[in-house]
Parts: sequence; C-alpha cells; structure tokens
Amino acid sequence: MHVKMMGNEGHFRDKYALGDRAGEYAIYGGGVPVKVKGVEGVVAVVVVSGLAQEEDHKAVVEQMSRLIQEMKSDTGR
Repeated sequence: MHVKMMGNEGHFRDKYALGDRAGEYAIYGGGVPVKVKGVEGVVAVVVVSGLAQEEDHKAVVEQMSRLIQEMKSDTGR
C-alpha cells in the first residue's frame, strides 16, 4: 500500500474515506497477502514488523519462497 499510495497518507485517507479513523491504519510495507490457486480471494496475510519496511517485506518474501520450495519438493512437483 505504501508504494501504491507513494507514501502519501492523506491520499490513502481520502481514497478510502477513512476520515478521523485514518490513524488506525498504516500504509507501510511488511505485509504480504496469501492466495491459493482455486480459492477466491485472500486466505491469509503474513506480516513482519520491526525492521525498515523494505526489510520487513523482504523477510516475508524470502521465507514464503522457501516454504513454497519445500512444499514443492515434498509433493514432487
């Protein structure tokens, strides 16, 4: 969301009509949606926080990539 909104929290607030509730949300990196082939929509979200947002995001992507590779090798795909 941070990239999509170019870091502009005011634009985020206005686009989603958050008004005074905007402070309840963050537009920083670190969250990755999980989708499953054949299932409609997002089934989960993996979130990491505590590093720079780019590093948070990178940690999620790296670990999810490892998990996917392990799952592929376990099923022989």
